[in-house]
Amino acid sequence: MDHHNRAEPEWAEDIFRGTLVRLSAPRPGDGEILSRWSEDAGYRRRMDTDAPRPLPAQHFEEQDATDDRDGTHFEFRIRTLEDDRLVGFTAVFSIEWPNGSGWMAMGIGDPQDRGRGYGWDALQLTLRFCFEELQLHRLSLDVIEPNEPAVRLYRRAGFVVEGRQRERIRRAGSAYDLLYMGLLARDWSRPGPGQEPVPG
Repeated sequence: MDHHNRAEPEWAEDIFRGTLVRLSAPRPGDGEILSRWSEDAGYRRRMDTDAPRPLPAQHFEEQDATDDRDGTHFEFRIRTLEDDRLVGFTAVFSIEWPNGSGWMAMGIGDPQDRGRGYGWDALQLTLRFCFEELQLHRLSLDVIEPNEPAVRLYRRAGFVVEGRQRERIRRAGSAYDLLYMGLLARDWSRPGPGQEPVPG
């Protein structure tokens, strides 16, 4: 019997490798890059509901050291396949195992890396990890409404707006809604082999 032509079982696939990026663990030196991203007020304003402020590398290094101590938090770094460059992060957190639910967040740090498909590729890897590996039933996230690229990306993946807090976020004297979006496992479709990533 020829065992060499036998197809690899699905569980042997590299679930952390996409078309453009892969998900990795934090590495020494990541803190310096994350700290630099935190100095971009526009990035922080889109990502966080808190007041934006620069954060030192030590902040991120200490955060990495304490993550997932209770088994409800998984954080990955997004690195390009082409040159193994750190371009962002993705995290799943506040998991309620009895309910099969959790929250997620994702960000691409450098403006020049946005709109190149890295976000979409990383999002699909994250969703596959959540729904196929962790066997979660649903994922939730929040996004500030003016962050239209993120809203479009999440909608394309199947997320729907499930609620909003009106004028929840204040930025430079203006108030914006905070959207709550959700995705059920049955409403997610894994991209087929060779499917090109969309900008994001």
